[in-house]
Amino acid sequence: MDQEKQNTQKSLIDEVLRKIGRNMLTFQLIENELKMILRDSRVHGYAHELAANKEKRVNGIHKDMLGQLLQRYKDKILSNPDEEQQGPSDLSGPWVSISFKTTGDKDFYERQCQTHEMVREERNLLVHHFLPYLQSDSPEQLIVASDYLDEQRVKVLPIYEQLVSVNKSMSNTKQLCANILASAEWNQNFELMRLQISPLINLFCDIATQIGRADGWTCLADARRLVHTQAPNDVANMKETNGYGTFKKLLIASGRFEIFDKPLPSGGFRTFYRPFQT
Repeated sequence: MDQEKQNTQKSLIDEVLRKIGRNMLTFQLIENELKMILRDSRVHGYAHELAANKEKRVNGIHKDMLGQLLQRYKDKILSNPDEEQQGPSDLSGPWVSISFKTTGDKDFYERQCQTHEMVREERNLLVHHFLPYLQSDSPEQLIVASDYLDEQRVKVLPIYEQLVSVNKSMSNTKQLCANILASAEWNQNFELMRLQISPLINLFCDIATQIGRADGWTCLADARRLVHTQAPNDVANMKETNGYGTFKKLLIASGRFEIFDKPLPSGGFRTFYRPFQT
């Protein structure tokens, strides 16, 4: 009889230990999903900085514990999209900002916060405070501990499954963005945007406000002389940087100006330009 009790006791202990390991693994899986989501949830900065920014972000969350990861998730993923940091006021190159967030009403936000707090508390109880419940000389207590571990798993497993779903949605969104960024249409629009904010185009806009006629038209020849004086290096590198060898072609390609050729009595014409009204 004693041997039977010992065997039963050992089986109960083994079962409790198995469930402790199972639940610990579940919490580790939750941590891993949080890290993957936080790692890839944001692309932010100048194009040449993106890889370094991601590495810095990954290093920042690598050693975070579950509570810290949940707080980051709350601050970054559940935050208001309108609160996202804007780009620099004075752009010096291609700048990108893409963020992944999940949003909902106030009740959704509060439920998410409560659920995450429950996960944190359950994990801390298992890691730091479960030993008193593991009374190996009491079969009844072992059964209670085993039941509790089952209940704990039932509570936290849906959180893991939800995070897997969020991660999958984010991955699908990333792939969609990648397809868009790789498309010819995107490249065309990106080059147009880059041209429209280039120093030369902005300078032509400024000159138009300075020397333009009352009707808004500016003589391109007059503007050309000022551009050569104020931005000689940009003019020298215009073909290499923007792909156009003449100012007229540059202004037309930017899509920011109206162009007007006025015939001259002696033949030929004089070109005028003015910024489109916005």
